Amino acid sequence: MTKKINKESFEYSFKRLEEILDKLENEIEDYSLEEILEYYQEALKLLKISKKKLTEAELKIEKINTEIEIG
Repeated sequence: MTKKINKESFEYSFKRLEEILDKLENEIEDYSLEEILEYYQEALKLLKISKKKLTEAELKIEKINTEIEIG
C-alpha cells in the first residue's frame, strides 16, 4: 500500500525546501540560470505553504491553551 503524498503538507514542503537548498548549495554549477530561477520560484511557493501551516498550528495551540485556562 502506497501512502499518498500531500504536496500541501508542512512535512512535504519542508523536505522539498531542504532538497532545493542542498541542490543550490552543493550542485549549483550543474544548473542553468533558468533552472536556478525555477528552483527559487518553487522554494517561494513552499515557504508560503509552510508559513500558512505554521500559522494554523500556532492558532490551534493558542485555542487549546485558552480552553485549558478556561476549563
